[in-house]
Amino acid sequence: MSVAHAEGFEHRPSSIHVNGQGKVSVRPDKADVSLAIEVHTKTAKAAREQAAKAMQTLVDAVQSMGVAEKDVQTSYVALSPEYGNDSKIIGYQLTNQVLVCVRDVNKAGVVIDAAVQAGGNAARVQGLNFSVDNSTAALIQAREKAYQDAHAKAQQYAKLAGVKLGKAMHISEGSGISPTAIPYVNLDLELKSSSRPTPVQVGEQDVTVSVEVIFSVE
Repeated sequence: MSVAHAEGFEHRPSSIHVNGQGKVSVRPDKADVSLAIEVHTKTAKAAREQAAKAMQTLVDAVQSMGVAEKDVQTSYVALSPEYGNDSKIIGYQLTNQVLVCVRDVNKAGVVIDAAVQAGGNAARVQGLNFSVDNSTAALIQAREKAYQDAHAKAQQYAKLAGVKLGKAMHISEGSGISPTAIPYVNLDLELKSSSRPTPVQVGEQDVTVSVEVIFSVE
């Protein structure tokens, strides 16, 4: 908080500057799952062919769970040689990674299961991140809370300074959504022997707004 003084009236602030914070907790409505196929073969050609076949099977399985084609995006492809103790090439590794947007967060676990089962031993689940796709309503609430917080602070300072609080002359906003990431690294699941889906806890995320307000004084 800061106060500005009018010339000749050092004891009376001409304005009051305050910061306000508003936070609303909401349930994420989108999950981004990072899936990959990783194969190790003797030749680069075999690595490409096996990875292509496994990835197509994985993508088909994901889409069969209701994920739209536009929500599956290739994010990384790498082919590299593998070396033995004598520094000679003994094979090749190909990694093909896709980012899958699951717009029904309740299906995140079954989408992971379907992908791993389809990809077999070559499947990798490399990350899971929840986010709020439609945050408009939460931001509106957070703005109201942030302004109320700023106004309450300004009223207190005005009372302490012995002045009457006036209108807001300037408002500057900052906002953000705290991400929720759940890491999965080289997840190996034996799905054929169990019908229990992978448990995924969605939890909540904080939608926050910070606001700077300058009030006049009377």
